[in-house]
Amino acid sequence: MNPAPPSTVLRLYERLSGLLEKLPGGLHKPILRELEPIRAIFLGQRPPRIELVGEATTSVPALLASLGASHSSTGESHQGWREYSNATGSRLKILDARDESPDSHIQSALAHAQPDLVLLVLDSELHTPAMAAVLARALASGKPIIAIASTDSFLPRLNDLIRANPPLAEKTTAVFSITDPTCPEILCATLPREAQLEFARFTAARRAQAFIASQLLKSFSAVCGVVGLQPIPLADLPVLLALQSLMVGLIVHTSGRPVGPRLVGEFLAALGINAAAGFALREGARAAIRFVPFWGSAVSGFIAGAGTYALGRAAIAYFIDDTPLEETRRLFRKMLRRQNP
Repeated sequence: MNPAPPSTVLRLYERLSGLLEKLPGGLHKPILRELEPIRAIFLGQRPPRIELVGEATTSVPALLASLGASHSSTGESHQGWREYSNATGSRLKILDARDESPDSHIQSALAHAQPDLVLLVLDSELHTPAMAAVLARALASGKPIIAIASTDSFLPRLNDLIRANPPLAEKTTAVFSITDPTCPEILCATLPREAQLEFARFTAARRAQAFIASQLLKSFSAVCGVVGLQPIPLADLPVLLALQSLMVGLIVHTSGRPVGPRLVGEFLAALGINAAAGFALREGARAAIRFVPFWGSAVSGFIAGAGTYALGRAAIAYFIDDTPLEETRRLFRKMLRRQNP
């Protein structure tokens, strides 16, 4: 059973759902379709499950730290799966099936829950019986395998070992040295969608966080464009503001920072965004309907979507890429000018 999503995220989404119910019925289906990726990533968010096989020369916390997850705390073990957490509140579950772990222990854990991926960790070539046992465990679940060399010098030999074993080569999606900075992003991309956010937050994998945020940006821009097509003065403004606030809040959450209405409001204010400014932009677009009857609504929807996109890009720059605030403001204004010449 998946854990409940963070309370702040859930509250934001419930508020949005309440506002969407006030829109004309014909809008519900296209909006919900665009919001489906958001539901899968955020409301379905759960800790990833990773099975470790190979050599136990490195402790699990040290291995996680090498992947970017510093200061992780070791939690309790349940049915062989041990939970690890960090200061962001993110969690992941590890089944340590390395070295001398009893087969009965591993089989019991796999009967309780299947891994999302298998992490094969080696720093030397094992003697034949031990290597056969490691490879058998790596293949037992049938899940994707990512192979990691604990030392740079062993990476070429690890590639040779995988190529020499066709079943292993077929299931292995990537081979890395543990020092490769792209390793967390590849691990994240291999996970199911509902486990990606937790892993990206846990390991502070900025490129993975930015990718997840870009999916948010695409969905929210499309939804705001649909809402913006409605020629009902004032009726859609609370919905647009709620959508944009939710988008910024989810980007903050993706970055691993604690999210709250005050932080979102302060960021919007720092960019010069408030209800009055949003209304002026929105109604200015609607005025085009009087002069261009066939294109007015399309222009209005375009401005709503383009403004949302500019806001999302600014939020990603500030909260994920750590861009200074003044530079973020310039980026936001530049994108607005580009989208609304």
